[in-house]
Amino acid sequence: MHSAKFKRWLMLVCAALVLAAGMPAGMGAVARAETAVQLGVSAGINGEYKEAGMVPVQVKVSNAGPDVEGDLVVATGNQGNNTFSVAYYQPISVAQGASKKVTITVPGSEIRPDSYVALMKNNQVLVQTPVGGRSVPADTLMVGVLAEDPDTANFLGVLPKASFSNEVRVLPMKPEQVPTAGAQLRVVDLLVLNNFALDTLNEQQIQAVRDWTRSGGMLVLAGGAQYSKTAGALADLSPVNVQGVTQMQSLASLAIDKNKPVELNAPFTVSTSTLKNNGKALFSEANQPIFAAGSAGEGKVLYAAYDLAAEPVASWAGNSRLWSEVLTKAFGSSLKTYRGSFMDEVWPLSQASERIPALKIPEVGWFALFFGIYALIAGPILYYILRIKRKQSYMWAIVPILAVVTGIGIFSFGAMQRGTGVLVHQTGYVEVKGDGQANAHVVTAMFVPTSGDYRVTIAGQGQTQPLVERSRAEAVPTIWASLQPNHTDVDFRDVEFWSMRKVATEQTVADAGAFVSGLSYENGLLTGAVTNKTKFALKDVKVISGNQVQSFPEMAPGATLQVKLSFQPSAQLQLRPGQIQRLSSLILPQQAAGNSYVYENTREQSMVQVLETRRGAAMQAVQVMIAGWTSDPIIGASVKGQEIHTDNLSLVTSDLSIKPSKGGSVFYPPGTLDVVMTGSNVPVKDNGDGFIMPAGDISFDVRLQPEGKKLQISTLYLYTWSADNTPFDKQVYNWKTKAFDAYDKVFANNTMDIGKMGAYVSEDGILRLKMSHAFPDERHIGIPNVSVEGKVINP
Repeated sequence: MHSAKFKRWLMLVCAALVLAAGMPAGMGAVARAETAVQLGVSAGINGEYKEAGMVPVQVKVSNAGPDVEGDLVVATGNQGNNTFSVAYYQPISVAQGASKKVTITVPGSEIRPDSYVALMKNNQVLVQTPVGGRSVPADTLMVGVLAEDPDTANFLGVLPKASFSNEVRVLPMKPEQVPTAGAQLRVVDLLVLNNFALDTLNEQQIQAVRDWTRSGGMLVLAGGAQYSKTAGALADLSPVNVQGVTQMQSLASLAIDKNKPVELNAPFTVSTSTLKNNGKALFSEANQPIFAAGSAGEGKVLYAAYDLAAEPVASWAGNSRLWSEVLTKAFGSSLKTYRGSFMDEVWPLSQASERIPALKIPEVGWFALFFGIYALIAGPILYYILRIKRKQSYMWAIVPILAVVTGIGIFSFGAMQRGTGVLVHQTGYVEVKGDGQANAHVVTAMFVPTSGDYRVTIAGQGQTQPLVERSRAEAVPTIWASLQPNHTDVDFRDVEFWSMRKVATEQTVADAGAFVSGLSYENGLLTGAVTNKTKFALKDVKVISGNQVQSFPEMAPGATLQVKLSFQPSAQLQLRPGQIQRLSSLILPQQAAGNSYVYENTREQSMVQVLETRRGAAMQAVQVMIAGWTSDPIIGASVKGQEIHTDNLSLVTSDLSIKPSKGGSVFYPPGTLDVVMTGSNVPVKDNGDGFIMPAGDISFDVRLQPEGKKLQISTLYLYTWSADNTPFDKQVYNWKTKAFDAYDKVFANNTMDIGKMGAYVSEDGILRLKMSHAFPDERHIGIPNVSVEGKVINP
């Protein structure tokens, strides 16, 4: 009887175990709360975002029940079967009857259709809702608008496709949608401030707009009579000093299409201003700038003297055509908004970070010694001893024990080499700018000796995210990330011993310094001094001009190098993709030669691939630049409660400007002059280094007057190319006859001499080109390479 009861009990236990095993993974981690807690979610700006960059997810938590606290989580990186890679979170507590608004910033590339926002406590989901939102194409121009009238900039959404081929999305914003970090504002490409009280933003938000602009953003400041309150604390970024207001009786200068003039039925209010040193008037009326542009760090700022919502200009039929011209003149090639994914930019650094020097395999000689001793003892020595003792049968026990001891010895030797602490290896790529700042991409790899939970803290603001192996996904993620104003915490849970975890970040280094260039071109040589005013101590330094390289063993902070390189304009001109020698072979010539038949790159070669990716286009690859290696840490990284052993390696680069020689002679190589597509009679597709187009024509404007300089051009070099070698018909605009002339009439051997400049270069330094083909299929036309020789007559 007892036996029968025991059998029934055993069967019930087994059945329960079978049912438990058959439950979907993570079921026990989900415990729905009452609907007393409600979540309202909006991703990006009004539900729209681009995958490139960080996306703010705004969450409103409303609580009609008892007090609740936990973690507000955005689960990202859906790998299928309701499993996720990373939880981006913020702790939250909401009292009964209250509501809170929280913004959690997540990588746009990790938002999937099944990504969700949840309120969790102790890994249990209390309530959840989908993230939602809509991802737009990467080349879309996202325009954020802060204005009293939400319809202020709607005319930007209907720019003429013939001159602006990319889609434009105009997104009215509310003050609470402005993030507190510049990297988080990358959800927009262009930001318009018009008749807006800037002081409704807090200091962190205003600083975020400033940081975003200086790191490459496009900012529009407008407002007319309300300009002062609009610009506010950002007035120093403006290209003008505003003094007051006046009334205009005419705006004839704005009528690009003479058939569509601006008809004023009353005086029109504009702000009065004077240009700053870096400002340039684009359109003026009665000697007053109506539009002016200038630079702010790596970014650009456009000033408009009137309220963009003011009539009759706001509804004027020529308004969109005017703004197409204004944006092109103000921002140029910056309007090419396509940006690769964050992972595309850091994956070479991720590969390099895995090559931790402290994790090198012990030398073969040590293994040979261990196994030699083992073989000697386990073989003849042990056999001889046991034979003398007549205990040969002991071999069956002693040999396995000896094998275990040898294995433990080898393991201990390897562990001793790796140490007992956490190994942190940081690999980075740093682009030093001319304004004292630098753009840094860094991957921090952590190798742990024991299993457990680890928190990695990355200091500073920026885009920071853990790098996840695609196989790592759980119903409740084991990687949790929290982005704070001045740092990011990444928690890696249940980490296996002797395993690696990685975190990538892109940040602006505010105190990087700069390289001061005294280089000048004359008589076929590039000569002069380059001084390291950065904080980085460099080794294996290269000064590169096209395929010409000069090497230096080191360059300490404050040190000066004397450069002397052969520099022929005609040789520079025709360098383009497929013709440029790989930068890895220029920066690492010995490794490139020794690695010819090895398929696995070295750590340094992997890192140089970041540079090749970012400067692969012809217009970027041939600029004069400096590159060197530093072991200084770029971004602060720590592991909570752990002793860490660090190793750092970063590639530091910077473009080097070319100054006029003593006689005023100067040469601007390809890539230093802005080339902008200004029109086409057929739809075109921007592919980064050029355009894909069916039969038809496309026009380019080349700006031959760099900012702040007036050039007397003696020789102009032009090289056009096509990735598929399509023979395009080429024409050059004659500013005197107002018509296009055949290319061969203007250029000889890709060169225009000084005698043709008056007709084919406008007073404000514009060379206009038109190219066309009549083939039945789509063809590629590359962005033209243009360089000039001349003298600076108005520096």
